[in-house]
Parts: sequence; C-alpha cells; structure tokens
Amino acid sequence: AWCLLSVGEWIFSGLADGRIRGYSKSGREINLEGHTKKVTTLLLHEQVLVSGSADNTLRFWQYDPNAQTFVCTHSLTQGIPGGVTCLAVLAQGLWVGGTAGVALVELATLTVVLQVQPKRPVSGMLKFTDHMIVAYSEGSVKIFTALGVETHSQNPLPAGHILCLAGLDSGPRVLCGHIKGQVSSITLPLFQLKQSWQTFARCKVQSICCTGHDGIFLVGAENGDLQLWQRVETQASKAP
Repeated sequence: AWCLLSVGEWIFSGLADGRIRGYSKSGREINLEGHTKKVTTLLLHEQVLVSGSADNTLRFWQYDPNAQTFVCTHSLTQGIPGGVTCLAVLAQGLWVGGTAGVALVELATLTVVLQVQPKRPVSGMLKFTDHMIVAYSEGSVKIFTALGVETHSQNPLPAGHILCLAGLDSGPRVLCGHIKGQVSSITLPLFQLKQSWQTFARCKVQSICCTGHDGIFLVGAENGDLQLWQRVETQASKAP
C-alpha cells in the first residue's frame, strides 16, 4: 500500500496498480477503480473521499447507498501539477502537491484556480493555523496564506532532501524526515530550525506519525524499521 486512510467504519488503501481497496468493520471489501497508476494519497472532506495518483489525476468518490459502494463522481486532470504526492484542505481550497509544484483547487467548483510557485517536486504539506506549510523534495520549505501568497521561505535544510513532513503539538514543531536518515525539528510559529539528528543509519526516513499527545512520534524507515521518539523540554538526550 502506498497510502492508508481510516474513515468511520472504513479503511482505505491506495495500491500500486491504481486501485483503492476498502475494508469495512462488517467484513465487506470493495475495489474502487479508475486510476491508472499508483494511488499515492487519500483524504476525506465533507463525506467525499479524494484520491491522488501518479497518473496526474484527482478523483472524488461518494458513497452510493443503493450500490453499497463508493462511486467516482468527478475527476480532475487539468492543471494538476504532475503526479500527485499529497493533499490538504485549507479554508475553501484543496491544495494539491505534485511532482511539478502545488495547485490550488476551488472546492466549490472543483477547478484549479492557482498554480503556486515554485514548480518543484513537493514532499509534504501541513496546515498550521490559517497557513499552509509546503516542503519541497530538495530540502526547502515555504509558508503560504490560504490564497497562495508566500509569507516565508526557508532555504534547503542542512540535512538535505525531504521525504516527509509532520506536525508535533508539543512545542509546537514541524518535523521533516530526510533521505539520509535524519529528522529536522523546526519551531512554530517563528519557523526556526531547532536541530537535526540522525535516526537511521544509511536508510531513508519515509514517514513520521505523531500520536497527538505527550510529544510522542514514530519515525518509519524505508526498510520497515520503526523508532519511537518523545520531545521533552529538559532532557538533551531526547528529540528536541
């Protein structure tokens, strides 16, 4: 699976062949077909399941009680910035990160209304208050308003290429996972690099998952290894 999403009684899994596999608590399994390449990201917004794929397409799915499955009600390809890598909602816009930058989709009309510069591969997006934090694969990070106006730009981080992004309530902090096994911690709202540290030796940090309390987060490596970290104020030996 390239992505997972838990929604109510359903768990959805985005697969490499373009299918979305759904599993319900009742034991039912469904296949949502339409994408032609791997499904890289899934998001739920107001009872609509949104899927993004490496086929440069967004698809919007809604549950049909008669068919007892999810049906694709709309697809969007025009203006999508390459293969889709991540999705996020801010105000009335759907932010689409891709291999060629960020596009802003107006949710009311499901049309692309803005191409957010620069046109670089995007590795992650994170909503913070009324702004969107965008991490680019080459290591730089930018902050935008809901209208796509840039308010801050961070040069490429010393730890290099970014593969994933997560928000930690403790601090609060932005956590960036890097290609050479490091994690960077950035303070909010000042957006200053606090520290970078090594988690895995010679292995990419592919994912970071924050538990939502006590400053605890999981770091996942490309080889399947997991590490459990906790941010604490008084112990220098812990993650900052």
